[in-house]
Amino acid sequence: MVLTPEWYPTEAAVARIVAAEKRIAANIAWNNDPGHNQAWAEFEVAVENNGGWALTLYGRARLASPYKRSYSLIWTLDNKGHRIFSLDVNGRHRNKVLDHNFWDSQTHKQIWRDAEAKFGYTPDEIIPEEPNAAFREFCRECNIIFSGQLGEFPPT
Repeated sequence: MVLTPEWYPTEAAVARIVAAEKRIAANIAWNNDPGHNQAWAEFEVAVENNGGWALTLYGRARLASPYKRSYSLIWTLDNKGHRIFSLDVNGRHRNKVLDHNFWDSQTHKQIWRDAEAKFGYTPDEIIPEEPNAAFREFCRECNIIFSGQLGEFPPT
């Protein structure tokens, strides 16, 4: 399948977005995910930037064992959201095209690649499992300056 450039991100565009300085000044509140009973929480927040990109940061967390965290930078093009970068702490993912690597309850990152939109890889650096520390690592790598407060998880 050939990706249509008009509404699919390109690897070069994603690299520019990730490298560009971005900001989140809002406080972030975790909310129970209504689709998964009380065991999951989520948030979404707009990401300010000077590039004119429609960016949103989504967070999801499993509140019971096995604990999982996911932070994803979404770029909306032509009313379609594309996950261009994410950090999954203890997540599950399989690369379907390029190398077929598989992570099962292992920390990995995903970045947009022209050949495979959901390309995952194991990070070189140690990713903290503590939710606030993992979130701040994600922001650092995405060049997001976060000046708000990250709220506590809702009770389970």
